[in-house]
Amino acid sequence: MIARVLPAALVLLLASCDSASQGIADLGVDLQSGDLGPPPDQVVTDGSPADGSAPDAPPACSAPTPFVPPGQPVGWKHTTTSLLVVTQGPANHRGQDVVVAPGQPQVLIGKFAYGPFDKDLKSEDVEVYMQLEPPCGPWVLLGTQETSEDGEYGTQYGITDDGGRIFFTLPTDRVRPPGRYPVRMLVRGDHSMAAFSLFVVQPGAGAVVFDIDGTLTTDDFQLVSQLFSQLLNGTYVPKAYPDGAKAASAWAAKGYLPVYLTGRPDTLRTVSQKWLVGQKAPPGAVHLTDTLTLPGAATATYKTDFLLKLQSAKVSLYAAYGNATSDIEAYAAATIDKSRTYIIGSNAGQQGTVALTSYTAHLATVQAMPAASVPGPADTYGW
Repeated sequence: MIARVLPAALVLLLASCDSASQGIADLGVDLQSGDLGPPPDQVVTDGSPADGSAPDAPPACSAPTPFVPPGQPVGWKHTTTSLLVVTQGPANHRGQDVVVAPGQPQVLIGKFAYGPFDKDLKSEDVEVYMQLEPPCGPWVLLGTQETSEDGEYGTQYGITDDGGRIFFTLPTDRVRPPGRYPVRMLVRGDHSMAAFSLFVVQPGAGAVVFDIDGTLTTDDFQLVSQLFSQLLNGTYVPKAYPDGAKAASAWAAKGYLPVYLTGRPDTLRTVSQKWLVGQKAPPGAVHLTDTLTLPGAATATYKTDFLLKLQSAKVSLYAAYGNATSDIEAYAAATIDKSRTYIIGSNAGQQGTVALTSYTAHLATVQAMPAASVPGPADTYGW
């Protein structure tokens, strides 16, 4: 166990730890698995159309319809997969939440890899499911796609194909109207899966951006404490600023879409979301880097590029939270109002931003803000 965790620690620290601007603060594992589904365009839940037509609006339900894929795993197409890939360790599949406007391509992007060194799953089949009418509607199989070799799909939505990826464009008859839609990408070989969301936003939809490391958490090195705690079979939970999640929830209650934008690599997607869930942060779009991003200017560029993509989707970036100079630079480049750019920690108040000393005291400020003139996709099923 220690031999497996130590290499992971080096990767995480080198990729994401920035004592001056962009630290890492969360770790925890929540991998998912499932069974094989039916052929393309067949609906998972009985009684729903299998002819490509949109399902009827679902009845009211007391809880979201869970994804329960039927069937059994089919095994691997390639011997090298069973000998050299899945033997590396647990699956760490993930996806990048996608935020688009109506009329823009709706591309679902998944990454499939195993073990602490993130060994890519290449040339194996993955089934793409979506709940077209959340939270009560059936889960629909949109199609099957083979995971990529290196560079096969190029760069889409700012994400470069580095192998083991799926870039799945929704068919014309499945393109979604404004809303938030849960996605499950199921590996046929062993039923492991990636889980994430598609957000289709109306033009002008309001959003509030949150950095995580050192912004919602108390400092840049919470990951180190948790990592070594796990080596000793501990259960360390990264420390959060009091009421940070409440501030995010207050914005969400006013109709703003929370956007969690962090400079850590997407290998930490699942564990980052688990930490947010544990803090009772409101559901939102989560975006991490798809490649190694060095602290400082590189992080600022990465964040700027993503924020500009949100603006190309007609998202209105109303406010932003951070702790690093790279956050300040990115938020300014995206023309987020400095009077609503809240910076906590040693850089608080720099470059005309608003110094944030306490989320508890700050709650009154958020509660006094106007509701979003155009709300983001409603939270209909939680994380």
